[in-house]
Amino acid sequence: MDNVIEASMKTSDIASRLGLETVTIRKYCLELEKQGFVFQRTDGKNRDFTSEDLHALSQMKHLIEVAKMNRVAAATVVVAGHRSSNDTGNEAPSVSVSVVKPDETRELEKLQRYLDQQDDLVRNVQDVNSAVISMKEMLAGFQQQLASVTEENRELKEVNRSKYTTEFLTVHRVKIKLREEAEALWQLEPDEKRLIKRWFRKSEENHIEKDRFIRNFVDTNFEKSLRTELDY
Repeated sequence: MDNVIEASMKTSDIASRLGLETVTIRKYCLELEKQGFVFQRTDGKNRDFTSEDLHALSQMKHLIEVAKMNRVAAATVVVAGHRSSNDTGNEAPSVSVSVVKPDETRELEKLQRYLDQQDDLVRNVQDVNSAVISMKEMLAGFQQQLASVTEENRELKEVNRSKYTTEFLTVHRVKIKLREEAEALWQLEPDEKRLIKRWFRKSEENHIEKDRFIRNFVDTNFEKSLRTELDY
């Protein structure tokens, strides 16, 4: 089974399988080759891809699209993992400890820090989204309360306006009624009080005294008459 020759794939085949443009596949390959990854070129020009190459490109796509890494960082990680896998597969039986190059270790540590920072950023974004949603809900509640208070104020103003109008009309009606009563009582007063006698002409009504009489009568009886009117 190990001697079965694996069918090679072209750039278009890889692009179709990964759902990418062929130009994107070429850019991925160039970056991987810069990091030391080797693609077979049977005709000396075009790459012939194996399933291992497909796996490497799939990993690179995942790191770029999901982990939001740039092509250089993604290629570095893929090649580092590829080397580690090859080193493990080719390890001599007498060697029990794998040796990791310092540069690769630093790259992996850098990648881990990057991923940790990205996880923190995602959590922060989620927290901010939750806070925004909560604030929107609070704002909606405040707007509903404001609308309710505004409607209550409008109704209260209508009630107060109606009450003020009623009271004003009542006061006006009571004063008119008291003035009419005072007019009638004034006519019953003695002539000496009601009239001003002129020796050279007919006697005239004492308007000053009449106004004083009516005003005193209204002031004296207004509160009692108003209370009676409101109780009625």
